[in-house]
Amino acid sequence: MVQACPVCGGDLVAFTDLADEQRERLEADPTRQRQSVSHRRRKHTACPDCELEIHGCGQPYAIPEQARQ
Repeated sequence: MVQACPVCGGDLVAFTDLADEQRERLEADPTRQRQSVSHRRRKHTACPDCELEIHGCGQPYAIPEQARQ
């Protein structure tokens, strides 16, 4: 079953299933480097539409600006 993003309603995917360009940009983002890339690749899901990342435990990790408004 596909989970919906709690911010925009898009489909969540495994972090590793993001398009290479998008995943590499998010991995390089200094505001998202509190956890290692290898951890994020193993444990996180993400929304390709709004770029919300979610921990394997279900807690939001990188909350998009549109969700903070």
